[in-house]
Amino acid sequence: MADIQTQKLLYHITSINNLAGILDTGLMPRAQLDNFRDVADHEILRGRAVHRLERYVPFHFFAGNPFDGRIQIDYPETDFILITVRRSIALGNNWQVIPRHPLANQQLDILDYEEGMDRIDWDNMNLRDYGDDVSRSVCMAECLSPQTVTVDNFFKLYVSNDKVKQNVEMILRDHNVEIDVIVNRGMFIR
Repeated sequence: MADIQTQKLLYHITSINNLAGILDTGLMPRAQLDNFRDVADHEILRGRAVHRLERYVPFHFFAGNPFDGRIQIDYPETDFILITVRRSIALGNNWQVIPRHPLANQQLDILDYEEGMDRIDWDNMNLRDYGDDVSRSVCMAECLSPQTVTVDNFFKLYVSNDKVKQNVEMILRDHNVEIDVIVNRGMFIR
């Protein structure tokens, strides 16, 4: 597998049911959302709220991380899309980094982009060993946008199959938005 540290993208997974709203408003922090298909674990959301993380838009450093897998298992009838943004957007817009799972310990480190990238344990992230607590926690590191991520900052959308691609392309056409939609089954568990 490719070295995650040297990759160029960040990943945000969401239900296809949220795409039209995202195209209308951009990818907004959870605290600003009213009507959307929420697929995150509500207990985890309560823990995130303690640290006021609902004020950010979270991205992961690779597709198929433990969060992505969990929600696909929990919502087997839901079609998901991965919205990608170039890491250079994060660097240029003062995004922040949490170098391991935000609820992994009591002291949460929310760091500036470059410091956070330096603090990530890339060796353990590259292991992708979800049975190992350290590797799993590092695989849940996040890059956080403190503001809405506008559609013009999206790089590509990834989907699991051709049917989902057709549906996504229809939604994009309805919103007069042009973004490449790529089928990559390997980024999804089903």
